[in-house]
Amino acid sequence: MKINKKTFAVLSLTAVFAASSLFTSCNDLADDVKVEPSDWSEGKMTTSAYLMSSIGPNKYIESDALHLSYSEDGLTWTTLNSNEPVFTSTIGSCHFRDPCIFRLNDGSFVLLAADFTQSGKYWDLGSRSDVNNYWNHPSNCIIVAFSDDLVNWKNEHKLQITNATGTDGATRHVWTPRAMYNKQYKCYDIYWVGDNNDGTNMVYVSQTYDFYSVKSLSPELIYSPGYSVTAAYIVKDSDYYLFARDADKNYATFKGGDIQVASTDSWGNHFNRISDRYINRVSDQLSVEYVEYPCVFKLEDDATWVMIVNQENSPTTWSTYATTDISDNSSWVEASSLGLSFTLPDSNIDASVCRITEDELNTLIAAF
Repeated sequence: MKINKKTFAVLSLTAVFAASSLFTSCNDLADDVKVEPSDWSEGKMTTSAYLMSSIGPNKYIESDALHLSYSEDGLTWTTLNSNEPVFTSTIGSCHFRDPCIFRLNDGSFVLLAADFTQSGKYWDLGSRSDVNNYWNHPSNCIIVAFSDDLVNWKNEHKLQITNATGTDGATRHVWTPRAMYNKQYKCYDIYWVGDNNDGTNMVYVSQTYDFYSVKSLSPELIYSPGYSVTAAYIVKDSDYYLFARDADKNYATFKGGDIQVASTDSWGNHFNRISDRYINRVSDQLSVEYVEYPCVFKLEDDATWVMIVNQENSPTTWSTYATTDISDNSSWVEASSLGLSFTLPDSNIDASVCRITEDELNTLIAAF
């Protein structure tokens, strides 16, 4: 993998929607800064084990840290390190949320997480309550760290993603950072949820070659249904599918609060919602559940997609759904109806999942 660790010049990206690519200027960079593709491209390599990244449900340092669980079938999950943190941030306020482990094309790993506390005004008092207005100190940065073995993490730093401000001059936030490999332009795309000038949350993408800097602090918009969505999670099948929580609650019309899905047939195109259905409501679309943090992955049979979510009013309670046709928004059912039984961490939220090898799993088990 060719990676130039120097900060590269910020380039201007022009947003182009529908059938044309969003990333029109990526090829302007020299070949020696591009990331050469490998078998790990797009995270599609099938391996023998799964690794789940998550956090605890509370707002103190040991909770706002990296918790890991593993599974060999995607159904039965075992926590590592007795569900204590395996990595705690050492920068800023030492709190992070929305962790995601993504495999780089050289086989190593990068950790991406949201930094909600740029101002450092949240002090760790060991309290479960939001005593210092934790949520109202947005950060335009994410937390990044690297690992060769998933045990030891290095080069932790903040990566600024956007310079956007609202009409009040306030900093805009960056939530749920996740990554995809961009085969066309040989770079990585960080997708994330952020608010625009009027406070509406939408899904954006920023490009990087090394996770030390981004090509532009003016990110590209890839999904906006006209109201706020949160916690975006993208997977690739024949097309790309974006799962997000509809944050526009409307109790009178039964809109909002649950998980919708959008798609595009080519990475770099704008995502469009497939239908008005909420996939976790299955056959009863008027029964609002208020779930959040969708995490979607394929089981080892290479045919069944599953989605796990946290209940909003009982955040450490999981709900599970499944389909064998991810292109059909109406095909999702409760996982139990397909005979799938899950054992999930009972005190974790905000999950993301990646695949790891048997040797990598054995190293983790030995370490923790």
